Amino acid sequence: MRFAFVLRLGIDSRPDEGHLEGWVEEVDTCTEIRFRSTQDLLKFLSERFDLAVGTTGKTAAIEKDPCRKRRKSP
Repeated sequence: MRFAFVLRLGIDSRPDEGHLEGWVEEVDTCTEIRFRSTQDLLKFLSERFDLAVGTTGKTAAIEKDPCRKRRKSP
């Protein structure tokens, strides 16, 4: 699923003040970070987009489900 992210907001987020904090994970790569500001979140999203698109403007090939290796079966 290209350009898909899971976002979990922390209880200290204050959206009315423009402040978000929590965790974000890129679904394709399982890359996850803890962000403590809206700027951190936007920086992560921008970096992941740039890595996926690259300088060619075409999306890079990404392994179908790299997270599967880390997930445990129920």
